[in-house]
Amino acid sequence: MTALAGADLGWLLAGLMFFGLGGLLAAARLHLMLSLTGGDVHPGATIRLAHIGRFFNLLLCGPVAGDLARSALYSRWFRMPLSRVIAAAPLDRLLGLAGLLILVGAGATISGAAGAFGGITGAWLLGGCVAAGGLAALVMGVARVLPGSPVGRVWGHFLDAVRTLWRHPRRALRGLFLGFLVQASMGAALAACFKAVNPESGALLRMVWVFPAITVLTSMPSVAGVGLREAAAMTLLGWYGISGSDAVAASLSFAGCYVCWAVFGGVWLWRETARMTKVSSRSAPRGISVVIPTWNEESALPETLRRLRAVPEVEEIIVADGGSSDQTATLAGEAGCRLVQTGAGRGKQIRAGAQVATGDVVLILHADTWAPPDAGAAVLRALRDPTVVGGGFWKEFRDGMWMMAGSRWRCATRLFLFRRILGDQGLFVRRNVLESVGGAPDMPLMEEFRMCELLNGAGRLALAGATVLTSARRFRKLGPARTYFRMWRVTILYYLGVRPETLKKMYEKD
Repeated sequence: MTALAGADLGWLLAGLMFFGLGGLLAAARLHLMLSLTGGDVHPGATIRLAHIGRFFNLLLCGPVAGDLARSALYSRWFRMPLSRVIAAAPLDRLLGLAGLLILVGAGATISGAAGAFGGITGAWLLGGCVAAGGLAALVMGVARVLPGSPVGRVWGHFLDAVRTLWRHPRRALRGLFLGFLVQASMGAALAACFKAVNPESGALLRMVWVFPAITVLTSMPSVAGVGLREAAAMTLLGWYGISGSDAVAASLSFAGCYVCWAVFGGVWLWRETARMTKVSSRSAPRGISVVIPTWNEESALPETLRRLRAVPEVEEIIVADGGSSDQTATLAGEAGCRLVQTGAGRGKQIRAGAQVATGDVVLILHADTWAPPDAGAAVLRALRDPTVVGGGFWKEFRDGMWMMAGSRWRCATRLFLFRRILGDQGLFVRRNVLESVGGAPDMPLMEEFRMCELLNGAGRLALAGATVLTSARRFRKLGPARTYFRMWRVTILYYLGVRPETLKKMYEKD
């Protein structure tokens, strides 16, 4: 306890931060697996439930029971078939295990190069590998001889998970990389806790393999790994002359990080339960009305409409034209769209189009933004979360330049830090919620900013699990650097209170 009492606060906070980073990466991996089974709602929902799952793991003494409880809650809250949600858990754990094994191997290689394995240490490590291989062979043997036994059924689920990942190699590689990063974050958290109680140690490079190895040895059911982790730490760190008191203190510090984040998940569970109760009567929407504001878009509109026709959930397409002098209105009519003629001004056009929409969801789409076939399904899945009132898609530029890379990261940053969706991402909203906030703002520019402000007062915004492709024509006209600077300038001036009419002149200046 003396070592724990004198622990360095800075290293403890670093351990807490590394543990939190691991939790976010684990949520990203879980969301990827949910998308494979068709059980994904939206990233925000997965992040919340992943943290709540940490609380369940602590409460129910292990990840197996914790995963089941988390899956049941996810299914109930978001009205998602339980089978799809539960099917993601073994996929998620499989990639986590694979990432852990890669990390252990990498750590052992680094430690070996630093002279960590010699004498008794190398013998123990070799013996452990042989024992692990023998256990794996025994499990496979039992599974083959007794396919209907509990071991056989577990092995069957394991093979099903492997086959699912095999059919989706790109996602499997992304999940494997996330699994590695999760375990690296947890190993870094444990290493930081060790440095907190033993700041003078200079042998961390030789002990790189120890921290993920401790994670392997503490994966059995327990309360935050307490007991198992201490025994593993005392044994493995003892090989390097670390005292038992320092090893136990580091393990207890790591357990403290676990408990802190689990308590955070418990608080989130309490708050989300109250929030879900308030909106439990909000039904899941069905059909989508698309509103496209246009002005001289005869070259861009036909392909956008063609792609929208491939989205089964789209019930109607409304083209709100602001007085085009080309063939835009004619093309819209020939394509079977509902045409609404208004005065010029994107906000005015969106407002007019949304007012005549009949679908449960209004999707506002720019004339040069292409929606994928799964866009409608992704919107309806996101709106299974009754706390979500609207949102947008992930975005990529189909003809962008290298300076425009990173669009997906910017989409996530805008939503999670600033609670905003840009118009070229596609902006969807529950129609009854849009009506309750007074409809789309009649503004010549920044209308999507104002709409997001109104919607944030009514509920959450979310990123649906589909990616739209939008044109980079403005960037190509002005250049990426100049265009980004103009966007940032207009945004800052908007928040400083400059009138939208003035901002429109700045934004459209050649």
